[in-house]
Amino acid sequence: MSSTPPDGARWPDVVAAPGADAGAVVGDHRLRLLATLATALADASDPDEVARRAVKALAGTPALPFVQLHLAGPDGLRPAAADGGDVGPAPADGWPVSAVLADGVPRLLPPRSGDGSTTPVVAVLPVPDPGGDRPAGVLVAALDPGGPVDADDRTFVELVAAQIGTALALVRERRRRAADPAAPTELRLFQALVERSGDFIAVATPDGRTVYVNPAGRALVGLGDAEPVDGLGLVDFAAPDARERWRTELIPSALREGHHRAESRLVHRDTGAAIDVDHQTFTVATDGRDATAFVATVARDVSERQRALRRAEALARLAAALSSARGHEAIVEVVTTVAPAVVDAVALRVALALPGRTVLDVAGGDTPAERVPVGADAPLARAVRDNAVLPLTGVDGRTTGLCLPLRYGDGVALGALEVRWAGPVAEDEAPRNLLDAVAGLCSQALQRAELTGSAQAMAGFAARLSVTRSTTEAIEVILDAATTALGAELPGLAMRDEGRRVRLWYHDDVPGTLAATFHDLTVDDPRPIVRALRSGERIVLRDRADFAARFPGLADPVGAHGLVTTVALPLFGAGRRPIAALGFGWRRERPLREGDLALLDTVADLCEQTLERVRLAAAEHNLVTRLAGRLRSSSLTTPHGLEVATRYRPAMSGLHLGGDWYDLVRQEGDRLAVVLGDVVGHQVEAAADMAQLRTMLNTLIRLGVPLEEVFLRLTELLGVGFLGTCVVVVVDPRARTAQVARAGHPHPVVLPAGAPPRTVQTENAMPLGMVDRPMTVTTIPFAPGDLLVAYTDGLVERRGRPYDEGVAALHRALEAVRDEPAEVIADELLRDLAGSEDDQALVVLRHLG
Repeated sequence: MSSTPPDGARWPDVVAAPGADAGAVVGDHRLRLLATLATALADASDPDEVARRAVKALAGTPALPFVQLHLAGPDGLRPAAADGGDVGPAPADGWPVSAVLADGVPRLLPPRSGDGSTTPVVAVLPVPDPGGDRPAGVLVAALDPGGPVDADDRTFVELVAAQIGTALALVRERRRRAADPAAPTELRLFQALVERSGDFIAVATPDGRTVYVNPAGRALVGLGDAEPVDGLGLVDFAAPDARERWRTELIPSALREGHHRAESRLVHRDTGAAIDVDHQTFTVATDGRDATAFVATVARDVSERQRALRRAEALARLAAALSSARGHEAIVEVVTTVAPAVVDAVALRVALALPGRTVLDVAGGDTPAERVPVGADAPLARAVRDNAVLPLTGVDGRTTGLCLPLRYGDGVALGALEVRWAGPVAEDEAPRNLLDAVAGLCSQALQRAELTGSAQAMAGFAARLSVTRSTTEAIEVILDAATTALGAELPGLAMRDEGRRVRLWYHDDVPGTLAATFHDLTVDDPRPIVRALRSGERIVLRDRADFAARFPGLADPVGAHGLVTTVALPLFGAGRRPIAALGFGWRRERPLREGDLALLDTVADLCEQTLERVRLAAAEHNLVTRLAGRLRSSSLTTPHGLEVATRYRPAMSGLHLGGDWYDLVRQEGDRLAVVLGDVVGHQVEAAADMAQLRTMLNTLIRLGVPLEEVFLRLTELLGVGFLGTCVVVVVDPRARTAQVARAGHPHPVVLPAGAPPRTVQTENAMPLGMVDRPMTVTTIPFAPGDLLVAYTDGLVERRGRPYDEGVAALHRALEAVRDEPAEVIADELLRDLAGSEDDQALVVLRHLG
């Protein structure tokens, strides 16, 4: 409390409650104390005895360390009893008991410090007189709730004062009955006590037969003012699912222990609606006898509190479910299945407006998923279009539902919720706050999914760009995947062509009438995409009015074909010089936030890196291919009796470009040395190593170095500063033999006439650069009609496939074309064994006889 009035603070409405476990312990202790008080006051004979017994039963307990009771009489208040611990001196003008007696409003005096100690909070409240118009006295009680005073503390001390007031009324009634034998019955006394209560109060006989229900109770359960209660049992007022508990627990416990308290539910007799209540049942004895004459039940309506609790729990479940949902569909599923319970709706639908799209994806309720144009007159479309709450009314004009926009953090609509109830609802603040909370959770989840989707789209875009091998492939991916990641349409990529010309690349989905307007572009064209290419300026046009303002007098074919927001995104090469511009747009206005602009920058970076990479790779590929083409075969003629076909296919991935080679070396006596090799390395460096190795091997073979010593001599000449593989096959058509020396290279394949293909098995040998001794030469027959194939590993190796399966595929391909000419066989092998990421070198020889 920020300030205290002279006679103490008025009774607080709501203060923080203690924890659940602590509250249960305190509640049990207070119930026992109330039962003790009821027993102590049951047979008090006069008001002073009531006061003494009450103070004795209450004072000094943990709940009420100090109690003082003042009784009202004709001459005003008089102190009747006091006991308990020291609570410090009363205020200078005493406890505000007279003020409380006068206006009946409780006071709460805050703790006061003195001598280093703090006194407890003191409550001063009226003792109600059930049969009178003014309090029967004033109760002064020190409270020790172990924390801030809350609603439970208030209820407890009010129950204490009420029990004391009831005891005082009973004493007065006994005295009156003693003086007047014709006094009303005990039932009339209970009626006098509860007639003005706002709680449900019912009285029944011990066997459960109802004899009385107070006016407030009748209204709560839909019992008419004059409707008799004869024939109704006490349990008939309980909700159907609570009646068995009333029979077996609540009423038996009260009969056994004198008092029982629990949370339960009543039922409205007309509507069947359940009413949550804080329920107390206790017994009443009359005429000074110990036998129970009546069972009374008091139930306070806590439906709103329970409803708020259930809503809070449902809201927490919704938040938890949304936090784990991945993707727009999963989020919509959670919202449409969990959120109706939060807002007590019979149906709930979600409309999702993806950025720049002209239709809404609508799901939920009992209707199938559908797509609704943003411009439609449907309530969901209007809520998104107007970005405003739209009431839904029934035939009588009363509100039966709402459409609420879902919004980004900057307030722009990203969708809408449609909530419908079973009947008309009051437009009060509490349900609206709850709906706003649900809409906020839904909006946050959808924004998170959009960001995650953008990140995934960017990752997929980057992955697709990473495997492009040419400028044409890169442009195809950019036009296809970049706009998919952005949710845009009609992409076009402008690049410089010959001279001052500009070429526009686009997909087939661009209308021909639109594409035709971009033919014959030059670098001086004023349109946004060429301006971005020329100046390097990123141009964002929010709508066509923005276009007209920034490009006055310029035709707008893009707007004429339905695009509203458009972007021209420059792409830079080395030296930050614009090399291209990417244009695209959306058919509905899309404000580009800071995160969207960052996404554009990411798209630009990925496109720029890819275009630069493929440009450099193409230049290097051309260089290496020209170099390799100059270093193929040194044999200008084919020996008599042999048919030879050679092939070299460079890789396009840039992984091992330039390392493979073949060479044909004529020797004496119509012998031919076939050499195939593969150097470990990349591109230009591999091509340089290949040229050196090819030259040295060619020289050694021409000098007549024995085949078994060729690789050893190569190591001696070049050292071990390189690695690679090589196979040399010396074919002698006259001798009908072929000699094979292999240094870590794939085995050649021989296809004898009339026999299946087989691998030429040789002794295992170290790769080039590691050979330190003469090699073992393998000699095989090579007769007329036989076919011999030597190749590099690019012909049979594939990612994700065992090497042996590649060799088997080669054998099958050879078997299929064995009778064809060598040139045809070479072409068919490259066709059937396509898909390599490495260079491929191939030599096919046939013995003609």
